[in-house]
Amino acid sequence: MVSKSVLNLILMFIAFVLFAIIWNSWGPGPLLVSTIISLVAFKIIGWLGIKIAVNIWSLIILLVGGIPGLLILIFLSVTGIAFKGK
Repeated sequence: MVSKSVLNLILMFIAFVLFAIIWNSWGPGPLLVSTIISLVAFKIIGWLGIKIAVNIWSLIILLVGGIPGLLILIFLSVTGIAFKGK
């Protein structure tokens, strides 16, 4: 069985690789704009009543995925699959 710390390191490495791929594809400008828009929308969604758990994984999804990542978080939270906030 893999320990939790090893699993977290593997997931962090995967997140870094995805970030590097997106950085090379889009470039820094669009990635930065998408990230800022998704973070602001994340806060607004919280005010509207959709509760998404704020943890390292939800933030990585927002930072790497931008707006599509936010839509994935909303879907997972609303359906109750993952990232269900209190």
